[in-house]
Amino acid sequence: MKKILLINVIIVIFIFVFIEIFIRITTNITPQGLSKGIINTSIDPVFNYPNVKGKKVFGQKVFTDNSGYRIQKKNNKEMNSPIIYFIGGSVTFGSGVKQKETFSGILNQKFSNYNIINSSVIGSNLINNFKILNKTEKKEMKKVFINFSLDDLVGLDQLIEEETNKKSQKSLDNFGEKKPNFISKLKENKIFVKINKFVRSKSVTYVWVKGKFLNSQKSYYDHAIASYKNEKNLKGLESILSKISNLNSKEFNNKIHFLVIPYSYQINNKNCKRKDYAENMIDKYFSKAKVELIKLKEVFCSEEKKEKIYLKFDPSHLSPYGHKIVANFLERKIN
Repeated sequence: MKKILLINVIIVIFIFVFIEIFIRITTNITPQGLSKGIINTSIDPVFNYPNVKGKKVFGQKVFTDNSGYRIQKKNNKEMNSPIIYFIGGSVTFGSGVKQKETFSGILNQKFSNYNIINSSVIGSNLINNFKILNKTEKKEMKKVFINFSLDDLVGLDQLIEEETNKKSQKSLDNFGEKKPNFISKLKENKIFVKINKFVRSKSVTYVWVKGKFLNSQKSYYDHAIASYKNEKNLKGLESILSKISNLNSKEFNNKIHFLVIPYSYQINNKNCKRKDYAENMIDKYFSKAKVELIKLKEVFCSEEKKEKIYLKFDPSHLSPYGHKIVANFLERKIN
């Protein structure tokens, strides 16, 4: 009995390894997950550890400088040049691609007269980005671009509750936390978390199954869209944008610009022909706050090779091709 069980286990492992090798050879799927020691969650705002050397995010090695900004392995640019900051989450950080292939990295190579800084941190949301913005050096600043992600409203209801009830501020990871259900309890299970993290970071089969059979692009999109139907989230958005607008006019000399990089599901043929509910709400609240919004959806929709813009089976993270499109578009904005 034990021998049969062992043989069956070996067969299952062999099949899994075969599938993993086959998918790696025949596709360009990127494994997910990130190494420990990249993000410092004990500080406020949450940010990258300084001097990270070679730890991996989505299979790509990551390097940071003394300030925690993402850099190429070798960064030879003069630091006394006028600065352009990019602030955001994992999309702006460039999960799954090298820094030189991110839109901030491409622009840094194109503009010898500017020092373009990737001041992004994986998992950052609008609240954390606002705090990063407050800590940026304004003296040599030329511009600052903040990427507004479709899911940045998730958890902003917590901000309103804190402002109304004067509760103590929770960490970035606790924004929008509700009563625990089965899924949230499972995510807190240490054994499950370790197994899930290992599989995500090592296996492309995991990403393939998730994208092919679970339609992760649509599920991520639906989850983000739902947050725009929560009045407290919208009040949180209004509150943050009002603060940013005041900063922009009083301290930043109108140098703050927002980017909206769409989810992959937003640029399919059907959604390219219409504006969804979230887009309408974003336009409404940014217009009210008088904050400039640079939207990339139309640019992406005009591309013939839309399937190349994002990492394979990924709902939001850009491929090197996608980063290049953003960089080419922003080049005109910087000029």
